[in-house]
Amino acid sequence: MNTTPWTRRLVNAALAASLLAPVGCSISDSLSDSSDSSSDSSASSSDSSTPGNKQRAYRDDVRDYTAAYVKSGGRITEFNQKIGDLAKGRGIANWEDEPATYDGIGRGLGKARVSQVELDTYVHNLANGSSDKAQAMRQGYAAAQ
Repeated sequence: MNTTPWTRRLVNAALAASLLAPVGCSISDSLSDSSDSSSDSSASSSDSSTPGNKQRAYRDDVRDYTAAYVKSGGRITEFNQKIGDLAKGRGIANWEDEPATYDGIGRGLGKARVSQVELDTYVHNLANGSSDKAQAMRQGYAAAQ
């Protein structure tokens, strides 16, 4: 088959476009997710000037970190340390007794779309026997659904 240079360029361009189209969608989706997360974070930081909004901004930080932690994994000590750092950054003194911590964890588990079995395991391991903490995580999970 004898093809002209123009025909070869057209075929090569079509082939390149078909190979890059799925990549473009993936990049576009990732950028969209990233911008959604950025706008959530900026809304949280601008809302944190009033006391009630400080807890909400902290809860949202915990939610986002928990979702990322669940997807990437890690050790629970690192998880607890990071939650402590988030609390300190938002002016929360005692994160272990802050209801927003457990609401945020539940929302993060919901955002990560963990199964009911995984939710039960996280609740059992993180509530430390506290029914209030367990309830806050379950309510946060339900709110994220």
